[in-house]
Amino acid sequence: MNRLAVPLRVLALAAVLAAPAARADFSTTNVQLLQGWNFHDKTLGYNTSSGAMTTVTINHFSTWAYGDNFFFVDLYRGNFLDFSGTAHDYDRAKAYGEWHPRLDATKLLGFKMPGFKNFGPAAELNLGSGYFGYLGGLGGDLDLPIPGVVGVNVYYKYDQYLHDTFQVSPFWTLPFNIGPVPFLFTGFVDVQGWKKDGNGDNSLDGVDVLAQPELLVDVLAPFGGKAGKLYAGCEYYLHFNKTHGDEQVPQAMLQWNFN
Repeated sequence: MNRLAVPLRVLALAAVLAAPAARADFSTTNVQLLQGWNFHDKTLGYNTSSGAMTTVTINHFSTWAYGDNFFFVDLYRGNFLDFSGTAHDYDRAKAYGEWHPRLDATKLLGFKMPGFKNFGPAAELNLGSGYFGYLGGLGGDLDLPIPGVVGVNVYYKYDQYLHDTFQVSPFWTLPFNIGPVPFLFTGFVDVQGWKKDGNGDNSLDGVDVLAQPELLVDVLAPFGGKAGKLYAGCEYYLHFNKTHGDEQVPQAMLQWNFN
């Protein structure tokens, strides 16, 4: 099967889910272009012979009466190496997608969870080139007296390699201004239980941490253009793994918001 087939099906599903966006309470979609030059992450497969990797990301987030829906698809381009360090002519493109639906039990059941704007069941589907993961748990957005969103999801996770484990995923999107210039600080951290041999038979012996904070500046707004359309800045790719070591990769980034 084509290496991109399953993730592209995720993208097709995402397009179907996004179709009713006009009926959503809120909807936003963007496309991102990222370029990094030091990718040697064997654990997650972002390992290229030169370290260079180009990523195109499609993001969508929408809310409805009783929950919200987020998905993204990453398309990667680079001269990828396998875990042994061998390059293959066919292995120059990868794809990965996630879908995050959540229900707001505070609206469904009419109660207030202290400290949260919304709270309820949360799920996540991960699909990529040679990888799958299924997650279920609880999550919500914190009730903080600041603009933007800060939230956390807590999951039971079953995936292709670790089998049974857990994942805690805080995330944030925080707008701010320095003088007349608007900025956006956004990102997430995924903390999951790690098993050293990765075969699912042994108990947890540590954690794996993946973080991707982004600092972006609104390019058009300071010059009279439409605010919130074009952002430029950087993403910092951080992956800390007890067994295979740590990776830190700054990436140049552009983001175009469709709505």
